[in-house]
Amino acid sequence: MNLSSVKSEQQRRYNPTVEMKWIDHLPRDLIIEILSRLSPKDLCKFRCVSKSWQDLLTRDMEFTARHIQYSKQKPLLLVRKYLSDGIMELNKSKITIELISIDMQGNITDKFSEIIDGPVNTFVSCGPLSILCCMHTLYVCNPSVRQIVRVPYHSNNARLYNIAFGYLPVSNEYKIVHMFFNGNEKMGCEIFSFRSGENVGSGSWRRIMDCPFSAWTDEYPMCINGTIYWAVSSGWKDKSILCLDLEKEEFSSVCYPMHESKKYSFLEYIGLMGDLCVVGFCAEESIIDVWMLKDKKKKIWKMDYSINLYPLCPKFLIPCDDQSEDILVHLEQRDLICYSLKSQSYRRIEYYKAMRTYNKPCLYYGSLISVNVIGT
Repeated sequence: MNLSSVKSEQQRRYNPTVEMKWIDHLPRDLIIEILSRLSPKDLCKFRCVSKSWQDLLTRDMEFTARHIQYSKQKPLLLVRKYLSDGIMELNKSKITIELISIDMQGNITDKFSEIIDGPVNTFVSCGPLSILCCMHTLYVCNPSVRQIVRVPYHSNNARLYNIAFGYLPVSNEYKIVHMFFNGNEKMGCEIFSFRSGENVGSGSWRRIMDCPFSAWTDEYPMCINGTIYWAVSSGWKDKSILCLDLEKEEFSSVCYPMHESKKYSFLEYIGLMGDLCVVGFCAEESIIDVWMLKDKKKKIWKMDYSINLYPLCPKFLIPCDDQSEDILVHLEQRDLICYSLKSQSYRRIEYYKAMRTYNKPCLYYGSLISVNVIGT
């Protein structure tokens, strides 16, 4: 046997598409159970096994739901970095951005780069997808399949001010919310909708009711159980949380919980176990208090946890999946810890040591959901 024959035999022997064909003889339910436990990176290789596998991995809603269920158990951090050699790409408004995926052990699992229209002002995620918002341009990204798609916008010169991103399970829709100044005391609001698994370009913008509050928003918004939340401030002390129900498309607000005996260095809102929570850090005692919104209609808060992190000093939080029991805390010591409310303990995620120039990450989970479907 000559050398070329040996290489050919080795390639055939270790070709994953050849090795995995035995699965076709198993029951469909078992096939879904096996494949749904694999990473998107592996599944992308298996789409070429057969047409039936291609359909299963890209169009089967039962498989997609099952795969997401397992992926949520292994969330990933997504961080962005501007590449210095790409700043002057094409023209002055173009830059090259690198997106890096990191697992909860601090290992880099994937990275890729893309040319976009300027620096990113808003970087938020919702489930498997992320939003990158530049001054005049908006992108939807699925890092698991390395897709970044530009969102069509009705005005090329309009500045994008405040962008939020959420998912509505009832209609299987993603919604991008844009709030902007409209010349009076209130803020205008428009929504871009597209269905999960469909081409982002098939979506459209439409105006909804104006935001009834004459206040500007700060901090990144987040989606919890079909409602988007923003921190709003009409002054240095009067802070509240703005809410937008994505199904009814109606605004409301809720005040922050009050605790007169403590002075919090920062107050941030996150989603935990399906509820809106406010986390307050008291620097004097190195304690973080976790307040949970127990009744949305009556706007009743309850402090369920008081966590002593001494000698650690939290700087800000990184939003997790809204059903999670974990809190990701970025520390002044340039460390990241994952605190489990279930076990009442934390572990360090050593992801900053090799990436000191990276920006604040967001959290997502792997999925094969395409944002740029061919042939739609």
